[in-house]
Amino acid sequence: MGRVKKGKVTERSLYTPMVKVFERHGGKGISEISYKSVPDLIVEWLGEKWIVSVKIGDPLKRAKLVIDAILQYQDHVRDTGIEYGMIVFFPEEVRKISPYDQDALENFVETAPTYVLVMNPSMEIRDSFSNVLYEIRKAIEKNIPTTFPLSTVLAVLKEHVMSIMDSIKLTETEITRIITNEELFFGISGKAKKEEVFRFLATYIFLSQVLFLRLYSVEHPTITKGVDLRKVDKKTAQTLFDRILEINYKPIFELNVLEVIPEQYVEDTFKLIWGLKVEKIRYELPGRLFHELMPEKIRKLLAAFYTRPIAADLLAQLTIEDENATVFDPACGSGTILTAAYKRKLELWKKKGKRGDPHKKFCEQQIYGADIMPFSVHLAGANLAAMNPGITINKVQIALGDSLKLSPDTRIKPGYRSIMEFVNVRKGGQQNQAKAFEVNGAAYNILLPHMDVVLMNPPFTKIERGIKRYVDLERFRDVVGGEVGLWGHFIALADVFLKEGGTFGGVIPISILRGRETKKVRELVFTKWLPLYIIKSTINYGFSEWSEYRDVLIIAKKVDPKKRPKNHKVKFCLIKKNLNKLTEEDVKRIAETIKKEERYRSSDLDIDAHTLEEIERHFENLMVFISGATLDGKDALVNIISKANKKLLKFPEGYFKEGYRFSGGSSNILTITRNIGEGRTDQAFLILRKETPNEIVASTSAGVAEFRMKREHFVPALRTPVGLDTMDITGKHDYMAKESYEHFDEIVKLSGYKGKTDKKFWESVRRAIERNSTNTVMTRRINPFSPNQKLVAFYSEEKIVPADQLKIITEENPKRAKAMVVLMNSIFFLANFFNSKEETTGRFVDIRGPDLYSMRLYPPEEYVENLVKVFDKYKDKEFPALTKQISEEFEERYEQFWIAERKNQAVLEFAVIPYRPNKLRLEFDMDVAVALGIELSEDELLKAYKAIEADMIATRGLRRD
Repeated sequence: MGRVKKGKVTERSLYTPMVKVFERHGGKGISEISYKSVPDLIVEWLGEKWIVSVKIGDPLKRAKLVIDAILQYQDHVRDTGIEYGMIVFFPEEVRKISPYDQDALENFVETAPTYVLVMNPSMEIRDSFSNVLYEIRKAIEKNIPTTFPLSTVLAVLKEHVMSIMDSIKLTETEITRIITNEELFFGISGKAKKEEVFRFLATYIFLSQVLFLRLYSVEHPTITKGVDLRKVDKKTAQTLFDRILEINYKPIFELNVLEVIPEQYVEDTFKLIWGLKVEKIRYELPGRLFHELMPEKIRKLLAAFYTRPIAADLLAQLTIEDENATVFDPACGSGTILTAAYKRKLELWKKKGKRGDPHKKFCEQQIYGADIMPFSVHLAGANLAAMNPGITINKVQIALGDSLKLSPDTRIKPGYRSIMEFVNVRKGGQQNQAKAFEVNGAAYNILLPHMDVVLMNPPFTKIERGIKRYVDLERFRDVVGGEVGLWGHFIALADVFLKEGGTFGGVIPISILRGRETKKVRELVFTKWLPLYIIKSTINYGFSEWSEYRDVLIIAKKVDPKKRPKNHKVKFCLIKKNLNKLTEEDVKRIAETIKKEERYRSSDLDIDAHTLEEIERHFENLMVFISGATLDGKDALVNIISKANKKLLKFPEGYFKEGYRFSGGSSNILTITRNIGEGRTDQAFLILRKETPNEIVASTSAGVAEFRMKREHFVPALRTPVGLDTMDITGKHDYMAKESYEHFDEIVKLSGYKGKTDKKFWESVRRAIERNSTNTVMTRRINPFSPNQKLVAFYSEEKIVPADQLKIITEENPKRAKAMVVLMNSIFFLANFFNSKEETTGRFVDIRGPDLYSMRLYPPEEYVENLVKVFDKYKDKEFPALTKQISEEFEERYEQFWIAERKNQAVLEFAVIPYRPNKLRLEFDMDVAVALGIELSEDELLKAYKAIEADMIATRGLRRD
């Protein structure tokens, strides 16, 4: 019996099967040529010699594998002079095949999915190797323009950036050459690990210099004359940088970080930038490179939130309709929005068949920016220059300073200057003052005119974070109020700069649509301007990357309120596709649809238009027009609300008030929490263990010791609604001390409470008990996804004192109180809640007083008895978690949705797992409808449940991305 051959498949094992595939496509392998560096394969195909590099591994999981392959490939190009070539990655599964089983290897090479980087022509293809060759042939024979996808270029460069960062060592002197004001750069009151951030900045500056050199050299090849670009060391790189510096591009090349970049990474960076042929995506890279290449750990250190490039493109598409429009971004950052504006203007320029290149005109006369951060000003200027390095510009109109102090037609110093003018270098004991320079070093001033378009993603910084030291918050206080964040002041600034008929477009916190703090800003946008579009993303937090606060796009025109068109409608739009997966073509299609349609439904976009009259009726809370995951779902909720509105009334003024607010941790010494329901005692200090008619036994949460106390010292209370699953909570209450009790001093000491517990303290407690005792309460904050969120309102036969996690319903009539509890737990409340709730974070949602008073849920006398009967029927029924009430298979359907979404197949309808509501919830809501004399079909109810489910699924799945 012969011995079985053993071995492992290597890249070499695949050479012969690959040559056979080439032969079937008209090619042949070449073996008689030898080179200094030996490529895996050299083949003759389509009349040319081709380098074929072969790799085994998944490049999507190992970006370093791609970098190493590209660097090796560039060495082969240098040594062979061969122009055409590709890098072929086969999946790891090939190693399961015996290297001696030629038939299996040939079949695998022919049919297995491969990832191929065709280095010339530039293509990325995922397909079987045979199909890859077919696609390459088609592209060459039909002369189809090709390029590497932007995502691939960015992924490779990002991995390379992290490698360089890890190898850089910076001294304090070198750090001060990169940045001036640390506090401004890291965020107001923010702190970070300086060296890590500066390593990134140094790496980025170097990479952007090589990138600009590549873009410039394509238009001006003489810049690299006499230089061997196949092997660039530091000396060669400095020679090239000096050549451009001599021309006039000081903003990009005067800051010398080359000395801190390790020698090998200099050579590797040139190989990558030249090999990736970045000039083919020159319009896509500027404006997004800085934050796309920023590693996650640096983002966290800087708390850096940048405009998604796709959002900037959408803003530009919806606001710029004239190729000669003047555009201003007063918080321009690295220039993402300004470069998007440039692209849109260029698109319109070409569409109208205009001759010549408008680069100089755009940068020097029509695109303006400002930022308080010197480094951002540098980036924005450099990114605009990089939109067409072939045309030398003298200046760009980017100003450095506090934008809130700017005014139209006032000359200011611009910021397109040498970054060296910003650094914190001292000469003779005096700090250099920032100056204004043209790119060749000459000082100049710029004049900011009134603008056709103002675009922005203003800082969301809260005013209490010390921002007053840096910006003027007094100028627009009367316009926007004293509570709104910094972004509100920037909207007022936009009003100052906009021409009559000019257009505003901004990434704005979603809180602008509701609430007292933002009302004045809302009035500016919706009454002084003519609002056009309000756009929300349902799958992402919003249009700023990495943020956990929801935002919207606001687009409006500055129009004299007296000249606003009659019957004007504002379009509220939901983008239901992951913003990270939208293409530029998607954006153009979405923008055109938004402009044309008043009512629209599709898998990725919903639109509804509402008159200004409708908006005025809901002005305190405009979320009613855009909340939720789909507008069809909103229609289902509005249907439920409209039915209730015909039967029920608004609440009397003062019907709700807040529960008792414990201060300074006094809850720990005053309350004893009953352990009924999961999660109920998570935040409790004293937990009820047992009770008798005369005695209470409690222990601390650690459970070390038990304390026996007389019951007479306590009154029934409710510390938290968590875990309560019945509407009638009689006997399920917690306890609150009304006076000092046994072991009190010991418990105070254990709790760490530092406040006074004197006579005045207890008098205050007793007054609060008297003032806040009630039979009827409702929760103040809802976490729709929590397994402990079951019901909203509760009734107790004996008076209880609720804490401030609850609201008091000041209803003295027991029957009406029970009727209220039924209504506040019914679909009629839930429809109102989900139709108008705040969505700032998507987690705990406050039930605010103004929202309650806007609802019609107060029962006329004629329905009270019927609702009491419903209460009696369901008062002791144990309701499951709200998610399970709405959908029995909520968790499974949630997982199904997000798995599908990750595969780019997300829909809010589910085929695999059928929808099924909870029977108790369905029966309860139907009984409530009957009690009110409302005709409500089961189908209408199910549509409302599905709308709520879709909202909960989409919102719960929101992640920083």
